[in-house]
Amino acid sequence: MKNIIKITFISLLLISCGKENLESRVDKALESNDQKALTDLKKEIKTQQEQLKSLEGKIQKELASKQAHQTNYTLITARQIKTDTFKHFFNLQGNVKTDQNILIYPEYCGELEKIFVKEGDEVKKGQVLAKIDDGGLRDQISELQSRVDLAQTTFERQKRLWQDSIGSEIQYLQAKTNFESSQNSLKSLQKKLDKTEIKAPFNGKIDDIITEEGQVVSPGGMAVFRLVNLSEMYIETEVPENYLNDISIGTPVQVRLNAIGKTFQAQIDHMGSFINPNNRKFKVKINIPNNIKGVKPNLIANVLINDYQNNEAIVVSENILQETADGTQICFKIKMDNDSLGQAVRIPLKTGKHYNGLVEVLEGIAVGDIIAQEGGRNLRDKEKVKITQLED
Repeated sequence: MKNIIKITFISLLLISCGKENLESRVDKALESNDQKALTDLKKEIKTQQEQLKSLEGKIQKELASKQAHQTNYTLITARQIKTDTFKHFFNLQGNVKTDQNILIYPEYCGELEKIFVKEGDEVKKGQVLAKIDDGGLRDQISELQSRVDLAQTTFERQKRLWQDSIGSEIQYLQAKTNFESSQNSLKSLQKKLDKTEIKAPFNGKIDDIITEEGQVVSPGGMAVFRLVNLSEMYIETEVPENYLNDISIGTPVQVRLNAIGKTFQAQIDHMGSFINPNNRKFKVKINIPNNIKGVKPNLIANVLINDYQNNEAIVVSENILQETADGTQICFKIKMDNDSLGQAVRIPLKTGKHYNGLVEVLEGIAVGDIIAQEGGRNLRDKEKVKITQLED
């Protein structure tokens, strides 16, 4: 009340003190036709009018504040509705996999003579990893090579004789058959010798050396190495069939690998065409970027798949919503009387998806509406309210 009296007194003082003096100055300027004086007086009158208007606004604000106090207005905060991007995700668990994670078995029987790599070594496709004792196979090849050379010489001589009509056709054919048979035997032994070298089938890392030097190995026996390619890993997860129309190749996903503290954005790179009849799910594949370090096969991944997005959505906090007995969700829209006072109006809403504490509103409120925030859940329809803070 003291503020109102003070402001009113200042207003009256401006009016009473300035009016008589101003009128006499105007009369004098008019009589003397002093254009400059008239222009200055016009500016002065405008300045006084602006001062009075400002004082009037302060009086109205003070009166509104007193009125709110006297009529027990409920204090709330509010927000003016504008469009925003709304994203919905669903959560699944997946596993890190790689198609190139294999055990390497020997293809020849013998003593594991030499291992050329260590665990953790990066190897290239075709690189020799270990050598198996050939058991004299190399000597056999050397001996057979001599027989092949002799058979070739004999064949070439018989061929020339037969072409000159000196030798018989039977001798020529026998020499040819002997030479070809020796060649085939040599090739067979060379293939066996190749199998005494254990080679990397693809680029990767030696994850484990299973068999030690000196042990006897054989096809179908114990594996010698585990080789893993960590540059082409992916996450595989199973998606319920009811999401089939909501996702596609390229759908954004967020992946969390809690065991190593890594989170990254990716996308669906492959969708399976088969729905498992036992669980009604299909598989999806998400490639892991090569810049994500520390990832290992069989890590558990938390996968958030973005199945819905609206870039022009009306979004509210689920904390401001109430539910009626018939299941209708409501909020309170504020019908403003002035800058801070208004009336709460109960509005039934049609809502869409909920995610992470936010709700998309499909019907009921529009852009520009002011809705109650803090204090709104305790309001009644048509209750008088005072907004203490208006959020954008």
